[in-house]
Amino acid sequence: MNKLFKNIRFWILIVLIILSIFLIHPTVSDGKFKTNLSFGLDLDGGSYLRMRADAVVVSVDLDKNLVAKAFLEELIGGDVTLVRLDDTGIVFTTNKEVPQDILSSYGLTAEPTEDGKIRIPVSYDRIVSIYLSERLDAKVVPIVEENTLRYEIRKTVDQNEIEKVIQPLGGKLTYYDNRASSSTMEQTKTMMEKKLNALGSKDIVIRTIGNKYILVDLAGVNLSDAEKIVSTPGVFEIRIMADDDQYKKVLSGDDIAQVDPAPRSENSTVWGAGFTLNEAGANKFRNACIKYNAVNDPEKHPIAMYLDEELIYSAPLSPDLASMLKDEKVYNLYAITGTGDAGKEAARNLIIHLSTGVLPINLVTETSGQVPAALGSQFKDEIILIIVLAIIAVAIIAGYRYKEYKIVLPMLSISFSEVLILVGISTLPLIGWQLDLPSIAGIIATIGTGIDQLVIITDEMLKGDKSKEQEQSQRKQVKRGEKRGKKLKENVGKDKKVGSIRTYEKRLSTAFKIIFTSAATTIFAMIPLLVMGLSKLTGFALTIIIGVLIGVLVTRPAYGEILKEIIVSKD
Repeated sequence: MNKLFKNIRFWILIVLIILSIFLIHPTVSDGKFKTNLSFGLDLDGGSYLRMRADAVVVSVDLDKNLVAKAFLEELIGGDVTLVRLDDTGIVFTTNKEVPQDILSSYGLTAEPTEDGKIRIPVSYDRIVSIYLSERLDAKVVPIVEENTLRYEIRKTVDQNEIEKVIQPLGGKLTYYDNRASSSTMEQTKTMMEKKLNALGSKDIVIRTIGNKYILVDLAGVNLSDAEKIVSTPGVFEIRIMADDDQYKKVLSGDDIAQVDPAPRSENSTVWGAGFTLNEAGANKFRNACIKYNAVNDPEKHPIAMYLDEELIYSAPLSPDLASMLKDEKVYNLYAITGTGDAGKEAARNLIIHLSTGVLPINLVTETSGQVPAALGSQFKDEIILIIVLAIIAVAIIAGYRYKEYKIVLPMLSISFSEVLILVGISTLPLIGWQLDLPSIAGIIATIGTGIDQLVIITDEMLKGDKSKEQEQSQRKQVKRGEKRGKKLKENVGKDKKVGSIRTYEKRLSTAFKIIFTSAATTIFAMIPLLVMGLSKLTGFALTIIIGVLIGVLVTRPAYGEILKEIIVSKD
């Protein structure tokens, strides 16, 4: 056994076991057993959502000059003469005054040319985006897919509606797909993770299926809380009542530099969220309050705050704030969201949206559900029992087959250590792997396949080299004479004592050829399940693949060395 303690494979196994225990970090706190393991909602309780991207991607074939002319006439509100459309923008003439405020709202400017005409520096795809956006009442973003210019309409719009909009421009719809772009889906996923992490749950799994669906598992999170956060984009606006009794948009979430980390209560009953405007936001707010006369007549020009078009706060400027805005900018504002628990919850949700930003697209919840925490805990207890029973069953079968504890105990120890390492890997932050029912099924399957391969190693190591015919022939020769028999007995004894290291290494090599072939087949069979994007199968496939790799790279080689030392020491 001294050689075993000098074997690198044995020590790799020991180090990984110690690291796994450290990663799992089992502790007892307040009378409860705790670990770093992350469980799925089916074992911890929680919510799940299947959401569809509210967007379409289209390609349109348009007459560029007609599009440019229609774009200009809509912006200016009168007739224009299009001179040219090129890489520098649109050059045109008009008798109307060019409205700079409307242009600036689109991030555009107008500049005179040397020959007395007007140029608006804008690209063709931006022209089409603005035109479609105005006609369809939706945000439209130009994208490039497969070297083709397309437009992402961030609202579900019927094909017929799009065709009606582009037909007057000599256009036709050449591509239509009810989905979002891959970059938008990735951005949406990232924003959702930020919003949901703000709820305080670490066990959140968000997956995209193609560019159309997003699956969300939230262990330990109430369904209604989850839907409030992710089913709306979180568009925040501050508006002021103008003289025509219409609210005018003044600020958006982009004008906010900092948000208070927690809801604030002025008198222990009324809750709200405080936030700080950036320099541009403070300028816009002061200018708007002066423009719409809110500083002189606050009662007639109240301030309103909206979250996803829902009014959350409306009140006139306080006398102190109105007086201050006449002379200087104000950076710190406060949104009152209500009283009691409902007001506090609304303030928390507002803080989450303001802190994390706006989702690029709306998401439509198609299916949702919730697993009670008590039911998840029951599943967890039953799973532990099943794994224990599986190991006991393996012990009984191995004991019956080999009838020797020196072989059975290492076999069970290796099987247990394999599960321990597998579970330890699941806690690594970079993997973000939750243990759910499919993953547990994968662990149980890994135990079974692992024992199969340990049996292959054991049988290969225990079998003799000599065939039965050779052994029987030698025994007959022993009986023919004493002198000659003594020599043959010695030879038979030597043949039985095949404890040479070289012989066992050959047997071990033969066993590993079978095991590596089996492992490769299993991994290749699991890869399609891993990449298909089916959430319930991904955990199972990932567990099997990692378990097989742990087996062939760590635990099987270590078991082979342990078994070799046991057999050699017996011989």
